[in-house]
Amino acid sequence: MTDTAVGALPGRADRVTMRVIAGLAGAMALALAAGQATIAATCAWADSVTLSLLAEESLEVVPGAGVTSASIDSVRLTTDALAPGTRALFAVAAVLLGVTALAVGVALAWLLVATASGRPFRPALYRFSLVAGLALVLGPLLATALSGLASMQAAFDLDDAVGGILLPGFGVTSWGLTIPIVGLAVIALAYLLRRMEGLQRDTEGLV
Repeated sequence: MTDTAVGALPGRADRVTMRVIAGLAGAMALALAAGQATIAATCAWADSVTLSLLAEESLEVVPGAGVTSASIDSVRLTTDALAPGTRALFAVAAVLLGVTALAVGVALAWLLVATASGRPFRPALYRFSLVAGLALVLGPLLATALSGLASMQAAFDLDDAVGGILLPGFGVTSWGLTIPIVGLAVIALAYLLRRMEGLQRDTEGLV
């Protein structure tokens, strides 16, 4: 059984709406990718780079003022002494995030344009789910790993300059793990759709 467009095209209002959303998705993806490209260029070639690094330093508190303890857990600093290898790691991490945003945005825009044009929906949805899911899994995970390694190296290199408070640790944000989980769910959806399509072909004419 071949999957062909069924019935008429979506209504005019629906087609316009889908194309507008596709344009917005593409524009937002380009904006995000451009922002990450700017970060990558700054990390690679700027004279100085501003970083946020993990730190560990206890602060004194005034007794009886309502604060029982205080500490520093991150430091924002600007440096012109970052090693070329560390700069490269930060730059590549930013590029990966930009490519992720671009891949997901372009895939979503293509899916909406294909649907608005009356092309077969299920193959388009499968391809979108696979491309977007892989991008959401691989991009953030690799970017998190590279930026974590770069942060650790920067902490080693710059620790003496800030009084030894930097913590050579591997900081992982919740988004760095949540987005890949969403990507896995999208990939699972892609294979579920393909499996459902196969079952439909196998049972065609039996009922």
